Amino acid sequence: MAAVTLPCVLHVIRPQPPGEVGGADLHIADLAEEQNRSGARAVVCHYGNPEYGALLDARGIENLGVPADGLRRWTRRLRAYVHDIGPTLVHSHGYDADYVATAVKLTAGPRAGAFPPYVISGHGFIRTGVRLRAMTLLNERCLRFADAIITAGAAEAARLRSLGHADVQYVANGVRPAPDSASSHLTDELPLPPEGPKVVYVGRLSPEKRPDLFLGAARTLTRERADVSFAVIGAGPLLTEYEKRSADLGLATRVHFTGLRRDVPALLAGADVLVCCSDTEGTPRAVVEGMAAGLPVVATRVGGLPDLVDDGTTGLLTDAGSESQLTDAVRSLLEAPEKAREMGAAGRLRAMENFGVARMWAEISEVYARATSATWPFAASHSR
Repeated sequence: MAAVTLPCVLHVIRPQPPGEVGGADLHIADLAEEQNRSGARAVVCHYGNPEYGALLDARGIENLGVPADGLRRWTRRLRAYVHDIGPTLVHSHGYDADYVATAVKLTAGPRAGAFPPYVISGHGFIRTGVRLRAMTLLNERCLRFADAIITAGAAEAARLRSLGHADVQYVANGVRPAPDSASSHLTDELPLPPEGPKVVYVGRLSPEKRPDLFLGAARTLTRERADVSFAVIGAGPLLTEYEKRSADLGLATRVHFTGLRRDVPALLAGADVLVCCSDTEGTPRAVVEGMAAGLPVVATRVGGLPDLVDDGTTGLLTDAGSESQLTDAVRSLLEAPEKAREMGAAGRLRAMENFGVARMWAEISEVYARATSATWPFAASHSR
């Protein structure tokens, strides 16, 4: 393959396993689509999930799928792709992608231009358990080999700067405006009663997301109110366990699990409160989508969530791990629906003004420009 003439970014990611889609997976699809729209060329090298390749294909994004046959083989393939494509910049996302891209850079050799400028996006480090702490430590060592670092939270950017990293930029995730949708979509699609408030959780069902706190709050609030119902939108390793736990708690008719859905924005249009109860986060797209749908957000005070949710104005922040605070916050919104609607309207305005995809690409293009000493297409000047 001949070297490209368009400015080209090669994204590297290990997406969630088949049957799941993570926030970083969708973030890269949105970003690559916007980069192509602006006049750059975006290519995504992804590992281990053909379904993700199909998602990228459907959005017209050039991609290179690598079978899940070991990180060493992925490293060799990535090295060949870098040589063949000749990207202007490599941008990795997530633990395994950072390891592999850093390994390719370190083994590229002294030849000039053997590896292009390199950007790492930290979508949120997880430090729960020995294995994830070790992975995070290794990932943080990869950061020293990046020409620039993008974080999903302002506090994390400040922390990395304090450790001596020179070029660290906080860029909040952006989402596209949801298509117009009737508010009945949620109740049309799920076995939820048309009347009464609806509280939703959107995200992977994995330990750091703390679905146990959401289920605990649901148990308390369903005992207090006969009209409230709950939906858990998403898939993940804990899905089967929590479906069973919900049934064991007598919540089968009050808490509904959807599994993986492709129509999250449309579902959110029929909800009343969005909950994000994670122990660790970047700037989760589910929260931005909820704000864009006009929902007040109850979220934990971790990672980039305080950058998204203005406590008392667009939602309520609680301490991580506190089921009682989470329950109290949701209860307060259910008991004051007019105030909840005001918060939702303020959140929608904030999302539209600050968390669009074009704004995200404009900020990232400035990071790329510093890393490459070249001019990148400026996304904000292009129509959607």
